[in-house]
Amino acid sequence: KLCVVGACIGTDAHTVGIDAILNIKGVAGEKGLEYYRELRVVNLGAQVAVPDLVNRALKEEADAVLVSQVVTQKDAHLHNTREMAAAFREALPPGKRPLLVVGGPRFDERAAAELGVDRVFSRGTTPGDVASYLVHRIIKEAAA
Repeated sequence: KLCVVGACIGTDAHTVGIDAILNIKGVAGEKGLEYYRELRVVNLGAQVAVPDLVNRALKEEADAVLVSQVVTQKDAHLHNTREMAAAFREALPPGKRPLLVVGGPRFDERAAAELGVDRVFSRGTTPGDVASYLVHRIIKEAAA
């Protein structure tokens, strides 16, 4: 099974997005990632400190970390994402860190490299979009 750890980081308490992607009930009739037996999902919920997220991802041997950010005042979503990416770079050598995926309504999907993450999803993303990305990316890396 692939392990996916998800959370809202920093002061963000809006779990609707991360829950829609992770929880079995999903969104708009589409099942969330918990539905797939090939995935083990750990949903840490809201207001998770970045060091706590990194530690839990290491403990769970996460293949991917999904972060939802809705709070955008003073570009908090961008700051939190950069902080998270830096923390994972510091904790793990290249090639050993999980995929880092962020999402939220105010993200620009073209900003992944600038933010230090592997993928950015914005408004309208479905659990299937995320599941498809994770599987294809992890299979591609395993084959390399």
